[in-house]
Amino acid sequence: MSYRVPLNAWLIGLVIAAVATYEVHAQTIELKSSQVRFLEGTERERFLAEHNAARNAVGVDPVGWSDELGTYAVQSLEQQKEALIEAAKDGWAERRVALPDHRADAEYGENVAGWAGSKRRPAEFAVELWLSEKASFEKLNTDDLYRVGDEEGKAEIDDEGQERPVVVGHYTAIVWRATKKIGAAKLEFELTDGCNSRTYVAIICNYNPPGNRRGEKPY
Repeated sequence: MSYRVPLNAWLIGLVIAAVATYEVHAQTIELKSSQVRFLEGTERERFLAEHNAARNAVGVDPVGWSDELGTYAVQSLEQQKEALIEAAKDGWAERRVALPDHRADAEYGENVAGWAGSKRRPAEFAVELWLSEKASFEKLNTDDLYRVGDEEGKAEIDDEGQERPVVVGHYTAIVWRATKKIGAAKLEFELTDGCNSRTYVAIICNYNPPGNRRGEKPY
């Protein structure tokens, strides 16, 4: 399994317009469009390349693409689609992102990501967010060869000077030596309040064989 990063960790990379103050008086937020699909074409190639560049950097073999895993990710997003859209509507004023939940019955490793903004970002932006954990992993790995679970109970200071739990599970899922295949899907939808529009993206990526086995080293 992989770990879900706290919401504030995702906000580091979010492309969201400068925060404004709104007075909300019975504001109606409407859905303009929505689509769930697994990654394909050049977007898939870039997403896969980002994974394999990270794996190559630590000396592990590349992963390949699996349509089966991509379809599995699509199913997860389809199941959560309505709830994610409603959560984004409810959190419009707070600019809440649409972050998927992990499947309770997951058969594979799983990373999730979500962001929102007026500028569109490709799916591989999710990999950039997950790879941002590499520095924390390397510190743990320098102190003592890292094994899954070593980060529990430890904290670090974020860019805003706030203490947060150390999370490295998204990164280790990417570079887990035993993983051979990945597949991913994207939910993209657009909301509007009649004056402003905002695009939301939610990504799920599945890994097989799954990594992040407690007590084991990633590579």
